Amino acid sequence: MTRERLLDRDVPERAFGVLAGKLARRGVVGEVHVFGGAAMVLAFDARSATRDVDALFEPDGPVLDAAREVAEDMGLPRSWLNNQASSYVSGRAGRGTPVYDHPHLRVMTTPTEHLLAMKVRAARAARDTDDIRLLLQTLDLETLEEVRAVVSRYFPDEPLSDRSRLLVEDLLAELDRPAG
Repeated sequence: MTRERLLDRDVPERAFGVLAGKLARRGVVGEVHVFGGAAMVLAFDARSATRDVDALFEPDGPVLDAAREVAEDMGLPRSWLNNQASSYVSGRAGRGTPVYDHPHLRVMTTPTEHLLAMKVRAARAARDTDDIRLLLQTLDLETLEEVRAVVSRYFPDEPLSDRSRLLVEDLLAELDRPAG
């Protein structure tokens, strides 16, 4: 069994630099919209590492081709930059916070509220609890209704699952905030 390589914060940043160079040589300007664990690493310094960089990117083909070359050049997993979780992103996400800027590559993390909405919807206790706690504190949300309002802004047709509701209620209680 091989152990999965984790990407420390500096690895994606270095990889973005190499990616920008490859896009420049192709005459392509790329845009990468990061979400998930990588956003927690890059925008919040909430973790020391991430498994990969889940993102939406444009133009899709050229960025993905260049990212695969970066993986080979740097010894990274082939999917270090991927769009495999893109089906979980809301079409209402918006632009977010820039974390890397180059004439041929702009990288931004998804807006904080969108990231919270995604994490609450996933509600994977082992993986999302610390992230949700940090995002609740960052956004200064105090009630379940405030959290519901954020989630419904991005996913209006998907009410909170019982699992999501229970996790948020537990975290609000832990943060000594009312759950109602």
